[in-house]
This record gives sequence, structure tokens and C-alpha cells, in this order.
Amino acid sequence: MNAAVDADESVVRRPRRRHHEPTQRQRRLTARFSADEEAEIKRAASARALTVARFIATSALNAARNLTANEDPEDRRDRALDELAAARHQAARCGNNLNQIARELNSGGLPSPADLVAALAAVRTAVTAIDTASAKIVKEK
Repeated sequence: MNAAVDADESVVRRPRRRHHEPTQRQRRLTARFSADEEAEIKRAASARALTVARFIATSALNAARNLTANEDPEDRRDRALDELAAARHQAARCGNNLNQIARELNSGGLPSPADLVAALAAVRTAVTAIDTASAKIVKEK
């Protein structure tokens, strides 16, 4: 996936290219910016995990179509996919916890009730996150 999850469970997006374009865009436009404007554009693109070219193209097209950033269907889809990636990561961690509990049971021991409660809570949180992100994607169609 193109999203990483840091220690506090927030999603950190990495820049990515458009995957849905059947062919590369053939037309090129040139624009000139001051050094300050260029730096501002690069910061904004980086904050949105977009390449500078994609950020400029998306911003220009959204302006031409009278769309705000919140109305951009590509951005909404990307955010939902990032949420799914984070939920997948969380579900994998839950699986690891459940494997540790199973190992304890198979060796004749009993896991602590606190471990069982924590594992169950993590599973519920992961499933809720997956359901929420999936619903967002389905709603977009």
C-alpha cells in the first residue's frame, strides 16, 4: 500500500502517481512561479502526498471545474484508501496478538484477562475502521 502508519496510528501518505489513467497525458502547459510561490506549492503538494505535477494539474482542473478540495473525488478516494491501509495494518497487529494468545493456550497456559480484553477491543476497532473506510468508498461510486 502507499500509506504508512506511524506510532500514533495516524496515516502518513507517500506521494503517488495516478494509476487510473489509461494513457499518459500528452499535453504540457508551462507556468512560471517566484521562488516563494514554488516553495509554497511544493509544501502543499508534499502535505497532500502528491507529486508537484499532479498537485498543479489537480488544482488547476478543480478550479476550472469549480470544485473545492473537499469535492475532489480522487482526493476523497485516496483518503478512503489510506484509511483502509491503516485499518489493514491494525488488523494485522490484531492477528499477531491473537497468535500470541493461541500460543499461550496451546502451551497449557492461560492468557491474562486484560490481554483478552485488549485483543478483543483491537479487533473491534479494526473492524469498525474497515467498515467505515469501505462505506466511504462504496458511497463514492
